[in-house]
Amino acid sequence: MKVTTSTVHRGVVGEAGSMYTRVIVCDPDGPNEGALLLTWELRLGVDRPGGPAFPVFRSDDGGRTWRKFGEVADHFGRGNRYQPVIYELPADFAHLHRGDLLLAGSSIPADGSSTTLVIYSSTDGGASWSFQTVIDQGGPAVYDPSRTSTTTAIWEPDLLLVDGVLYCAYADEREKPKGMLQVISRRSTTDLRNWSDKEVIVGVPNRWTRPGMFVATGPLPDGTYRAVVEVVGPYEVPIYLRTSPDGVHWGEPADLGLQLTSVEGVQLSGTPNIAWCPDGQGGATLVATARHSWLDGHEANHALLSDDLGATWHAFELPVAAKRKVHADASGYSQSVRFNAAGELVQATSVRGDGDASHDVVVAVIEGDWRQAVRMETAG
Repeated sequence: MKVTTSTVHRGVVGEAGSMYTRVIVCDPDGPNEGALLLTWELRLGVDRPGGPAFPVFRSDDGGRTWRKFGEVADHFGRGNRYQPVIYELPADFAHLHRGDLLLAGSSIPADGSSTTLVIYSSTDGGASWSFQTVIDQGGPAVYDPSRTSTTTAIWEPDLLLVDGVLYCAYADEREKPKGMLQVISRRSTTDLRNWSDKEVIVGVPNRWTRPGMFVATGPLPDGTYRAVVEVVGPYEVPIYLRTSPDGVHWGEPADLGLQLTSVEGVQLSGTPNIAWCPDGQGGATLVATARHSWLDGHEANHALLSDDLGATWHAFELPVAAKRKVHADASGYSQSVRFNAAGELVQATSVRGDGDASHDVVVAVIEGDWRQAVRMETAG
C-alpha cells in the first residue's frame, strides 16, 4: 500500500506526554469544509505560564500536511494536561451552531491534587477557544488499578450529541464504596451550563474489573451506535464492543459486550478507539484501534475492521510501524483512525523518539482505496 507519513510533533528529552492523539474529520458540507483537526496531551516538561495547553493542529489536504492552528489554555490557570477530545457539532446546540467545535479534557494542577473535566468551544474552526463549562470534578490524578486502590480520579471524556442533548461519558473511580474499581459514568446537558446527575452506564461490581476509555461512534446508517471500552485487570487489557439502539441506552452496565477478536485470532489490547465510514452500499465499515494487539501471545500493531456492524472482524496492519508494549511503552496510546473527505484512512498516533526523547506525533494517510490496499496487504 502507498502511505504518506508526516511527523506533526517531534518529542524532546525531558518532555512527557504526546499521547492520546485525537483526530477528527469535519463535515465536508459544513463550515469547516472537511478540515482535519488534531490534538493530544502534552502535560510535563512544558514551560508555559498557566501550565500546559492542548495543541490544535489543522490539515486542509486530507491529513498530508499540518500546521499549528490554535491551542486551548486552561481557564483556571492550572494546566490542561490529560486526554483531550475534539468534537464537531452535527447540529445546532445550546447557543452554538452546527459546525462549531467542542474540546473536552482534564484540567489538573501541577501537584496533581484534582481532576476536573472541562469543555471549551470554538466558532472559528479551532483557531480560538472559549471556556464553557465544568462537567465534573474528581480526586487527585493518581493512577492505581490495584484491587486495594482508594483513588477517586475521573478521566477520559467522550462527547456525543443526541436529539439536542450533549452526553459526556467518562471513566470514574468514585464508585469503590459500591464495590466497583472504576466505572463509566455519564452526565448530560442541554445548555452547556447545567448538568444532570451522573449515572453509571458501564460498571462491574467487583474489585478487579476496571472498565475505562469509553469511545462512541455517531449514528451508523441503520441508526444504531457502537462504543468500545477497555478492561484493565487482565494482563492483556481486552477491548469490548457495546451496542446502543439510539446512542442513549447502552444496556446493562455489567454487560461488557463482545470482546474484540478477529477471525484470524487477533485481539485488541488497551486504550481503544473506533470510527466508521460508508461502505458504498448503504452500510458502514467499522475500524477499531487500540494501543496494540495480541497475536499468538505476541504484541503486534493491528487494527480490526468490520463490514457487518461489528458482528465479525478482520485484522490488518496499521501503517505507522512502532514497537507496541502493553506495560513498557506508551507508543500508540489511545491512537485515532478516521477517514478524510476522499475516503482515505488517516491514522494519528504516537511513536517513541530516539534515545531519551519523548514521543513523536505521527500522522499517516493510506492513499486511495484503503480497503483494497489493506485486503491486498493481508492476502499477501
